[in-house]
Amino acid sequence: MSGSTLSGFATALEVHAREVRARLSGTLAVRGAASGSAAAIAEHALARACPVILTRFAALLPITADDHPATRDANEATAVEYAEAIAAMAGWEAAVGPDTRLRTAIQHRLSTIAQTCRSCIEGHLHAGSDTDIPDVRQLAVDILRVEAVEWVIEIAGGSSHSEQIRLLTHRAARQSVVWAGVVFERFKIRPDEMSHFDAVATLSAVDDLLVVILRVLQSDRDERRSGSHPFVLTIGEQAMQDFVNGLRHMTGRYLDIAEQHLLSAGAAGDFAQSVLRVLHRVLLFGHALLASVELVDIRLNHETALTRMVGMRAKLQASLDMPGASERYLTRLQVLDVALRDVGA
Repeated sequence: MSGSTLSGFATALEVHAREVRARLSGTLAVRGAASGSAAAIAEHALARACPVILTRFAALLPITADDHPATRDANEATAVEYAEAIAAMAGWEAAVGPDTRLRTAIQHRLSTIAQTCRSCIEGHLHAGSDTDIPDVRQLAVDILRVEAVEWVIEIAGGSSHSEQIRLLTHRAARQSVVWAGVVFERFKIRPDEMSHFDAVATLSAVDDLLVVILRVLQSDRDERRSGSHPFVLTIGEQAMQDFVNGLRHMTGRYLDIAEQHLLSAGAAGDFAQSVLRVLHRVLLFGHALLASVELVDIRLNHETALTRMVGMRAKLQASLDMPGASERYLTRLQVLDVALRDVGA
């Protein structure tokens, strides 16, 4: 169906409901004709329009029960337009319909869609353990996909389902921040090659970390508005505090390593160069997050990293003129130049 077809369908239902309501105050014969008209439209909608609209609506969502989501032709209606048509059918039945079969069918399909979303997110939540932390990147992608579904379900009239999905995505976002904090804590306790690798992998997902952190902050705002105790940290606030503490410790450790071995040769110098790339990610993360929200500890961490990396850049620039300066100094300087330029320093 095209968007114009669905729009016309919704308009026709609205006009019909208005006409039927006007006639229900008429004579017995007029009321009978109006009721008969409503019954005929209800049967047609149940047999034809409703199944087609619900099926295409579900198929076009970014998360579906089908492993191979449907493609959409250029002239076909969007998921939002299908959602508006679904809401129009439910509204028509609530106004003049003979029963509740349309709304029952609609809510059943919306419930199925919501369950698919829950299964998608809960699959990530059940995968985590002390030794196996799920991929923050994939979880962030699925949170965004589920949020898109939540939005159109709300339009279609499934507010209770969309609220359940919203709470679940907030929970998933909080758990992602907890997992990231665990990674940083491991590095703090045992800064070996494995914990370094995990930390680098976590920080490499800068955009995805931003997705989940912004969702955590939103859930905290929602919880505060609902009346949570003003002097007790919310679950999200506690998760963020642990995450930031771990990030600050890890950033400080990496800055110390980079400064200590900035001019070193061999393996120590090569490791310092890899650490500079990690610090580049730390700068990008702080810069991007602070553009959206004001978090004091994140700002302090960002400003500390920025100041010390500017100092390292100056040290490398000065070292290039020294006798016997290594070509690797120039490579490390280039890493710092790119990192600082990316945040406008």
